Amino acid sequence: MLYPRRDNEGKLVSEEQMVGVREHLATKRIYFLSGIITAEVESQNLFFALDTFSHEPIKVIISSPGGDMDTSFLLHDTIRLLKSPVITLGRYCASAAVLLLASGQERYLMPHAKVMLHLPAGQMGGDARDWAIQHQEMEKYKNKMVDILVDCGAKKGKEDILKDIDRDFWLEPEEAIEYGLADKIMTPKMMEKWLK
Repeated sequence: MLYPRRDNEGKLVSEEQMVGVREHLATKRIYFLSGIITAEVESQNLFFALDTFSHEPIKVIISSPGGDMDTSFLLHDTIRLLKSPVITLGRYCASAAVLLLASGQERYLMPHAKVMLHLPAGQMGGDARDWAIQHQEMEKYKNKMVDILVDCGAKKGKEDILKDIDRDFWLEPEEAIEYGLADKIMTPKMMEKWLK
């Protein structure tokens, strides 16, 4: 369903004048990363495509409970490799989604955002030897995740972060900023500038 929209002068625009998500992404350079992060996420390709059009900032609004760690590591790498600065805005960032929030060159949180870190989790299958292999992989994920957080500006050392995330570690926006996962709380004035 399409909702009425207004132009810059406040006049309603017709359906023909409304643009699709991809056109909006190309003109406003705002990407909504919502839901579970899966291997099918096309963000990496979209970010690279936007980077070829211009090097204006790309804004990523994140509402995600986390998801696939490998995809999250690749998204982090993509954000860090682009020439365009990536600005992140967290609404709800849990688990692997925190890596993406922290990866931005500028990092914002909504006033009532929630941020949650914890150890990577997985589903084990196979026999005992397969479990041992999967356990080794989970250890690698855990260490890689913490290394990325430290590289992105976390204000605690690796050992302290590992202690914090031994169980679900919830942070309010001010606490996430103090921890080094974000920089500022979004204000209406800043949001207005963002959406221009």
